[in-house]
Amino acid sequence: MAESLKHVILRLAEERAGATFSPTEAAMALRPPRPDEVKGEEKWRGFLRHVRAEAKGLARQGRIDILRRGEPQDPSKPIKGLIQLRKTPGSPPFDPDED
Repeated sequence: MAESLKHVILRLAEERAGATFSPTEAAMALRPPRPDEVKGEEKWRGFLRHVRAEAKGLARQGRIDILRRGEPQDPSKPIKGLIQLRKTPGSPPFDPDED
């Protein structure tokens, strides 16, 4: 069974142990680029908007932080521009059987 977007984000956050990762990395983990795809037209790009939306939901739950220019952002407000994601310090560990 394919891994859900929520699981991809939480798994990457857990693996990075406090370090950040980009929404692009999550999208590429969900749908890796294929050799026959034209550069700039890869299918993973279509998932970026979904990654950002799922990240905001997880940030509202206190599971991850959304950072812009190194500063945590309020997930209840619009967030524009480049962002990074990380596990919120003190949040529970990712358990694929329970999440």
